Amino acid sequence: MERFKINCEIANKAVELQFDIKKMPGESGPCYMVSIDGLFKGYIKKEKSGTFGRLINSDLTTEYMLIINEQLKQVLED
Repeated sequence: MERFKINCEIANKAVELQFDIKKMPGESGPCYMVSIDGLFKGYIKKEKSGTFGRLINSDLTTEYMLIINEQLKQVLED
């Protein structure tokens, strides 16, 4: 399993985002299990639009998803 971490700021608080690549049945694009500061928050998948969206009852707010998409765009383009 491939894993990477990103440190960033959300709501004026430093947090560590951890992404674990997961193979999800029926999903063609990359999917990740997301943990924030060591706590599991759910799964995300790459949408046809190129951004990442929530998958399977994820406990990720819209604010978190905006930051996640911004951070993943930077990391995955490098």
